[in-house]
Amino acid sequence: MNRYHDAMEHCAPPPELENRLRETVLSAAPGPQAQTAVFRPRGFVRKAALAAVLIVLLTASAGAAVLVNWDHIFTDRFGPEGAETPMAEKAFQEVNLSSVCDDVTLTVRQALVDVGNLYLLLDYHLPDTISRETAQAAHFHLPRVTYYLTDQVTWEELEQADRDRWAELDWTDAASYTDYMGNTQNALAGFGLGGTYSTSTETTGYDPETHTITYLLSATASTPGADFTTQPLTLLVAPPVMEVGEQLTAVTDHPALLTFQPEAVSQTLTGSWREDGRAIRVIVSPFSITVELSGGTPYRQLGELKQDTSLVLRDGSLQPVAELTLDLSGVGGRGGEGGSFTDASFTSQFRELLDVSQVTAVQVGDTVVPVQ
Repeated sequence: MNRYHDAMEHCAPPPELENRLRETVLSAAPGPQAQTAVFRPRGFVRKAALAAVLIVLLTASAGAAVLVNWDHIFTDRFGPEGAETPMAEKAFQEVNLSSVCDDVTLTVRQALVDVGNLYLLLDYHLPDTISRETAQAAHFHLPRVTYYLTDQVTWEELEQADRDRWAELDWTDAASYTDYMGNTQNALAGFGLGGTYSTSTETTGYDPETHTITYLLSATASTPGADFTTQPLTLLVAPPVMEVGEQLTAVTDHPALLTFQPEAVSQTLTGSWREDGRAIRVIVSPFSITVELSGGTPYRQLGELKQDTSLVLRDGSLQPVAELTLDLSGVGGRGGEGGSFTDASFTSQFRELLDVSQVTAVQVGDTVVPVQ
């Protein structure tokens, strides 16, 4: 759904306006004798001005303006029209911040941010000890990335606190470093995001020219009040693992760290409903939707809640959430009597940026929950 782009596509001037302007321009043209004059009469100036107006009007609807100059990776994720939307303009952040971590460097180039949603383009510059030929021949496993809400923590501070711990870990074996990366056994413990989040890491592959691997990171909160913009965000990134044949090799022997301040104009809508001991809570942003039911539900399968949820638009139409979101969802529930869930919830990311200005409510089953 891209109502903004649809509106821009239909903002062309009516045909009769074009005809009227053409007639005015032609009537303002000087006669045959005036064409041989060496000066420019007022009619010529008027003609040029009217022609310019005509050109502007006729080309204004050729396509919506690109509001943000984001990387093609975001275009691949949100579609070619995403950069033309006010939602992207409010969420986009040009970061270009790097952190040198001994033999590797992390760089956050661009971000899309809302209070409870985050998309990042992260470059991981490999050590010079790894040749480009080796990197091109290798398959890289996705690294573990953990998020923290901190002050301005530096990699040097982390190294001083944890370097002895790093020597004990096998970075090619996730079982060896999971506890360290999982907020419990590192110097950043106690600064974790808290609440419930769903995260993902995707890669666009290795670039031999820059000797970097680029990742698209995302984090989505399903906790009320979660806000990425209140304080600096720290990324702790485990070293990627190269697979060549049957050989696994970590690109380095330590994690990398980068801290930056996410910035955005909030576009998140929230709503709640309560009646007879039952409650519904919804969170809607341009990036995702979260719905939580408690106190009894009719659902025996967690996926049924998402199938039963729709957005209510300003024109009164309904948009089924299942048609707008990715298949992968964060779901949860608590069983009850009779096989149905007492509590149920889901969080899903939208395929395209949602124009939240067109959303007035979320309908769950027969219940309409207004949002603001």
